[in-house]
Amino acid sequence: MASSTYTMATGYGERFKRASNYTRSLCPKIQQCTRQVLTNLPPATKTFRFCDFGAADGYCTAILVQSIAECVSTAREQRFEALRELDVVLEDQKQNDFRPALNYIERMLEEKKTDTDVFVSSVGRSYFEQCLPSGSVSLSSSLQAAHYFDVRTPLKGFPTGFTLPLIRRLGEAKGNRELLQPGDTAWTDALKEKAAREWEAFLVHRAAELQVGGQLVVATIVDIPYGSEDYTRFSTGRVECNMYDTWWHIATALHELAIAGDIDGTEEDNCVLPTYRRTLDEVKAPFLDSTSPVRKAGLQLLQAEHVLSKHPEFFSSESLAHLSEAEMRSKALEYSRQIEGFIAPMVRVGLSKASHRNEDEVDVLVRKAMDRAAALMAEKKWVNTSEVLFLLVAEKV
Repeated sequence: MASSTYTMATGYGERFKRASNYTRSLCPKIQQCTRQVLTNLPPATKTFRFCDFGAADGYCTAILVQSIAECVSTAREQRFEALRELDVVLEDQKQNDFRPALNYIERMLEEKKTDTDVFVSSVGRSYFEQCLPSGSVSLSSSLQAAHYFDVRTPLKGFPTGFTLPLIRRLGEAKGNRELLQPGDTAWTDALKEKAAREWEAFLVHRAAELQVGGQLVVATIVDIPYGSEDYTRFSTGRVECNMYDTWWHIATALHELAIAGDIDGTEEDNCVLPTYRRTLDEVKAPFLDSTSPVRKAGLQLLQAEHVLSKHPEFFSSESLAHLSEAEMRSKALEYSRQIEGFIAPMVRVGLSKASHRNEDEVDVLVRKAMDRAAALMAEKKWVNTSEVLFLLVAEKV
C-alpha cells in the first residue's frame, strides 16, 4: 500500500517557494501587528508565541518568523528586557510530515543569526478545533489556508455527505457563474451555510487561544461579486486567473481519469480539495453581529479589505499581453509545470488512501493527472500572474 503521509519534502518548498511573493508582501502587516501586540503586553513578558495555521512545508512560515524575530529583538532593546524567546507553532493536518518544515526553519535560523531564542514545534490538529491552550498565543496567522472546508461535517439537508458532485457544483457556482442553474439554490445555500458555520468556528477557536491584546491575521482567496467596484479594479485582462481556477483544471483531469476507469469514484473524491471563496461581506459578517459567538469570544475586527498579490516569479501580465495564441499555450504549459511541485503531493496523498494501490501505481496515476491538467491549462491558455486575496486583522479584547 502506498503511504498516505502528507509530505512536502518532494519539491513543494524548492519548486513553489517562488510563489511566496504574497507572503513577503504581507510581512509589513505582520510586523505592524507584532509591534501592536507587543505594546499590549506587560513589560515583564518573557515569551512571544506565534502560531501559523495551515503551515504546509513551513517555507512561508519561515519568512514570517524572520519578520517577527526582528520585531522581538527591537522590542527587547526598547522596552522588554525580559523578552528573549519566540515560540513558533506550526499547525496543519495530523497526517502532514512536519519534518521538512522544522528542518527548513532550523536552517533558516542558523543562516539568519538572531539574538532571540526561537523554539519551533508543530501541532497536528484541525484548525476547526482549538489547537493551543486558552490565552497562550500572542499572534496568529493563516495565509492561503482558511478557504478549505471541513470534510468531516455534513451539509445541512444533504445527509449523503460531502461528496465530489457537490464540490463540482461548488466550482460551477463560484468559479463559472454562467453554469449556475436556478435549481441549484438548495446546494449553494447549503454550501454558504456550511462556509459561514466553519468560518465562525475558526474565528471562535482562534479567539480562545489568543491572549488579550493578541491579534489574528488571515489572508486567502476571495470571491469578488461580478460587476462590483473591486471586481473592475482587479480584473486586468485575459491572462489573470485565481489559484482556485487552477485547481478546477486538476479536478477535471481527475474526473476524466475516473470516467476512463483508471481510478474509481472514491479515489476521485479523496483527491478533491474542498474549498470555498468567501466574499468580503461573508468574511466580515461574524464581526458585525453583536450577538455572534465571535464577538462574545472577544474578537474585534480591525481591518478587512481586498489586496492584490502579484506573482512576478512566474510571469508578469506585461510580458504576456502581446503574445500569440500559440505562445500563450506554451506559457500556460510552463506555468503548469512550475506549480506541479505544490499540487502533485496533494494528489498523491488522495490516491494513496486506496488500500489496493502500490507506490508505482500511484506514481503513474499522478503523472497522468498532472499531464492532463497541464494540457487543459495550455488549451485554455491559463496562467496565474496575480491573485486577489482578502486580508483580515482582528484583536482579542
